[in-house]
Amino acid sequence: MRVPRHLRILIQIIFVVTLMSGCSQTNKLDETTEFMKYEDKINKFTISYPKDWTVDTTQKNVNVLFNSPKESEQDVYTENITVKAFALPEEAISPMENYKDGMIETIKKQTPGIEVLNTSNITINELPALQILLREKRDNVDLSHQMTVVFKGNMGYVLGFTCLDGELDKYSSTTDKIINSFNIIN
Repeated sequence: MRVPRHLRILIQIIFVVTLMSGCSQTNKLDETTEFMKYEDKINKFTISYPKDWTVDTTQKNVNVLFNSPKESEQDVYTENITVKAFALPEEAISPMENYKDGMIETIKKQTPGIEVLNTSNITINELPALQILLREKRDNVDLSHQMTVVFKGNMGYVLGFTCLDGELDKYSSTTDKIINSFNIIN
């Protein structure tokens, strides 16, 4: 069966538009974005963040919050990354996988209605880490969270990225650079 010419052209246009929309502007800009280094000497970590993001150390329950700039006046939610350091009752010597169920149970207790989408084991600067993807509705806004947990000795660190639901991929290049820049210092 032969596809009519106008239908072939329409399919080609849809294909090209789909490919172009998959190439997020944020990811293109990310290659040239200048990063700054943040150091927390008390909690013994460093992390890099895009120069145009703001740094806030006054928030409760986190050591530092990095906020992305608004993309436009219609931008209802600015993406952010948080870092929270915490002391463990004893040195974490088990594989990261052994802590996963307890962390997920705690998350669900602290945030009723949150949905765990996926978990994966990753490595950040030679340290095992657990990444948990979550979704929730907060103040009538659907949000996605990427939570990364790292342990070293008797310290734990939670790096959280939050954006509008469905936009994790849009920011993945930037968030990957930020999270992979995380380093525990002595």
